[in-house]
Amino acid sequence: MLNRQKRIPLKNTTIIKIENIEPVYIATSGECSSSKQVESHPYVVIEEKCIEQATIKSIGKVLNNLTFLNTIMDNNTIFGQGYGKIVSEDGQMIGWRSVDGNVFDTGHSGYRGIIYFNSTMDERFSSLNNTIGVFRSDTGTNKSIWLLE
Repeated sequence: MLNRQKRIPLKNTTIIKIENIEPVYIATSGECSSSKQVESHPYVVIEEKCIEQATIKSIGKVLNNLTFLNTIMDNNTIFGQGYGKIVSEDGQMIGWRSVDGNVFDTGHSGYRGIIYFNSTMDERFSSLNNTIGVFRSDTGTNKSIWLLE
């Protein structure tokens, strides 16, 4: 049996500061290859395709192929929906989906969101099968993911 990652307990009576827990995923670099407007009414929607290099605890270096659809709302917020595949150096992979948001008026330039890892038959990623995490993505490629129980 594979060793499962330490997860954040999700309890209604407990609030845990995420900064005090080590993330399972840390982005090390990334680049967006395309950005285009795919809708203009009622809101502007921008599609972005990116590749991110990262490290996942107990897996090692990975490549994350991301696509985001970012909806720009009237109240200076962005609502994002993302999906992609994470691939290990030996070619194993897992898919994911996410939702996130950013409010321009808050003074921070990053996104906060939830990510869902799909099920995979690839053994290297089996500890992430059907798990949910929270993430923080700040300016550039500073993204971290923490798993929830």
